[in-house]
Amino acid sequence: MNINELQKSFALPGHATIAAGRGGLPTIMVANGAASAEITLLGGHILSFTPTGQRDLLWVSPASPFEPATAIRGGVPLCWPWFGAHATNPALPLHGFARTADWSLKAITADGPNRTRVTLSLADSSASRVLWNQRFALTLQATIGASLEIALTTRNVGAEPFTISQAIHTYFNISHVGNVTITGYDGVDYVDKVGGANRPDRQVGDITINREIDAVFQNCPGASAILDTGFKRRLTIAKQGSNSAVVWNPWIEKAKKLSGYTPESYQTMVCVETCNALADARTILPGAEHCLKAIIAASRLD
Repeated sequence: MNINELQKSFALPGHATIAAGRGGLPTIMVANGAASAEITLLGGHILSFTPTGQRDLLWVSPASPFEPATAIRGGVPLCWPWFGAHATNPALPLHGFARTADWSLKAITADGPNRTRVTLSLADSSASRVLWNQRFALTLQATIGASLEIALTTRNVGAEPFTISQAIHTYFNISHVGNVTITGYDGVDYVDKVGGANRPDRQVGDITINREIDAVFQNCPGASAILDTGFKRRLTIAKQGSNSAVVWNPWIEKAKKLSGYTPESYQTMVCVETCNALADARTILPGAEHCLKAIIAASRLD
């Protein structure tokens, strides 16, 4: 469907319209009594989530491209069906293909005036099977209200089991890296990926950012939080279907080399990602499914 057809078929008064968004991409514009949001069909990508009276919880790079089949830098990329580089073929796309695919809009519904649910889907195709020869049905449900709930459900519709690793790769909008502390990982084992080290380590205390960090935490099913003294807010990330997480900031030197990024961008973002990564990869049997879910909310930090 083109944008006009999508608007005619799916727009929900008081909740959502479909329009040409950034770069002219088909975008669902949500605005209800509790929050606003932007979701592009490219990548099933959530670009913005702003509770009423607050600033945006999500960060998007000012240098990000908004072009078909091109990964967006910021917001909430969906890394699927593998996270990071492919395990056996580094020539395949980093973080899989879901984040650059065109998703289908299936429904926009409401649970009262303050809660809007957007449902998108992605299925296997001849193009996807060239990259990953599996039959699947992938569903994204984004629920916009006082919190942002992101549920990514993978269903195996083929005849053989398959294994996925994945991430809800959330870029959070912060005042400055020097103002934030990340809680929830004290005493948790992680793999340090900086510089390709893949070095086992253990977190001691809360996380502060004063250098490049690329840590894949394991055995951490609980919630975490970003405490931002500059914005005077606490961002809470709860999750379901996940026993791993990633904390990432490229810092000074890597920021100069990343695509769709600017040298200063590392100062105002941090990724805290809800994952099934490394030992937390999931094998899905034929006819079965797995749901990875993140619940993100903001509160005042006194």
